[in-house]
Formats: sequence, C-alpha cells, structure tokens
Amino acid sequence: MKKIIYLFILITNFGFGQSGLIEIEIKDSIRMKPINFEYNVQISESKFNRYDENGAIGKDSAKIKMQEKYKELELFLENKNYKIRPLNNSEFQIHDFAGFWKLGFAVELNTSKQLEKLTTELKTLDYITGSVGVIEYGDTELDEKRLFSKILEKANKKAQMIASLTGQKLGKIIEVREGKEVDNISINIKDVYLSALQNKNWDVNKNIIFGQEWKTVVIKFSTE
Repeated sequence: MKKIIYLFILITNFGFGQSGLIEIEIKDSIRMKPINFEYNVQISESKFNRYDENGAIGKDSAKIKMQEKYKELELFLENKNYKIRPLNNSEFQIHDFAGFWKLGFAVELNTSKQLEKLTTELKTLDYITGSVGVIEYGDTELDEKRLFSKILEKANKKAQMIASLTGQKLGKIIEVREGKEVDNISINIKDVYLSALQNKNWDVNKNIIFGQEWKTVVIKFSTE
C-alpha cells in the first residue's frame, strides 16, 4: 500500500484535510487555432554595420543601405500580393535611422500554408530576419471552457483513485481555484526564421502553427 501511495505522489499533488477533503492540482493545456496572424520581416542591421579604420561603425553608410533594402523588401512583398504594414509608426518616429526601431514589415496571413509559402520565398533574401508577431484567436471563452472541462475530468479521475486507495467515498467539488499562471500562450511552428521564439515553449507539429493555453487549477473534493 505504501509503495502505491508513494508512486501516486510522484504523479500529482494531493492532500488530505482533517475535515475529510481531497485536494488535486492539475496542470494542462489545449491547442488553439489562430484565425489570422502577422509575420514580422525585419531588415537585419548587423548585415550592414561596417567598421572603419578607427574601429567605429559607419552609421551613415549602414543607414543608406538599410533604407535601400527596405524599399527593395517592400517592392518584393507587394509584387507577391501580400498585405503588409510598416513595423514602425512614422508618426512616433523622431529619427529616420532604424536604431531601436524595427525597420521592416508585418505581413498579414490566415493559414500555416500561407506562412510556409512566405518563408520559403523570403529565404532568397539574405538581409532579413523574421518571426511570428501578433496572433488573433477566435472564441477564447469557448477555448477556456474546453480547457476547464478537460482539467475537471482529470481531477475527478485522480480524486476517485485516491478515495479508493484510502477507503473513502468521494463527494462533490467544494472549491476550485486557479494556481500560478504559466506560459499562457505559446506559439508552435517549424521554421528557421523563428529564432526569437527559441526561449519560449514551442514545438513542431507538421508545420502547423497553433496557440497553446495553459492553466494550473486546484480542485478540492469533500469525502465521507
């Protein structure tokens, strides 16, 4: 009996109160399909920085070359009929040099197939970097309901197991609370341009992009 209970502790967190309670903590996630998203294509400043004989970076020459490539990139995307917007808002930009401003475009997409096509075309350009930007999802309330249903079902099964192992009869749920929020949304996509996402929790699934919502929920059951 001790071995069985010890093994179960390794699988999930649970506790018993003096008032006849079983507490279960479940961490789980669901995948969410985007309805549209943007792919940010940015001019890589490091490609144009050159040091002079004094070891200083020639900002003026880099600025000119980057602006030329910016126009070239804009023409490239327009000729392929992509819907784009500048990454910088000119109304708020004080100086015309990129600096910390993102010099490039956000490309509006609707499907992973479109993203795959775009990134394949962009790989012919050696002066840009790219990453997934703003993502819009559909019915987020329905997704949250689906996630809670999944969590409650798992919690009930685990609580039933604990009650059976300890000779108790499981009662109703008397408390539900969310634990610490973790990595609420993460992006999943296979593409060499997504270097910005390497520090995030993302996977590869047949080149399909999807969001992933996580929740940690503590559920408390009464027992007899």
